[in-house]
Amino acid sequence: MTPDVWVRVNSATFGGRMVRADTIEQVRWDRKTPQHLILTLHSGEEVRQDVRAGAPVDDMDDTEGPDLAERLVSAIARASDRPGGHMLELRPDESAEGVGWLRTPLADKPWAG
Repeated sequence: MTPDVWVRVNSATFGGRMVRADTIEQVRWDRKTPQHLILTLHSGEEVRQDVRAGAPVDDMDDTEGPDLAERLVSAIARASDRPGGHMLELRPDESAEGVGWLRTPLADKPWAG
């Protein structure tokens, strides 16, 4: 059985949605729009993820956005190595004093299956 990995994308401006990880072609952060990670899908559509869940981004340094993008790609790869379905969501992470990608099994979600 092929793992089923989804990313919950949330943006105060653009709304929220679920994106299948295998449809994501690129994840990037642009200094011109520091409040969002930009996920480019195979269709060419761009989906935006709030970097700090609506909190101010004035104090972001040039490594925080690219680091979150890289951590999403790593989280997708790790979740893909596990059997079953998984969802990744950007959440506050007290251990990192910021935000991080939290993986939860799809079976734990009331809307799944």
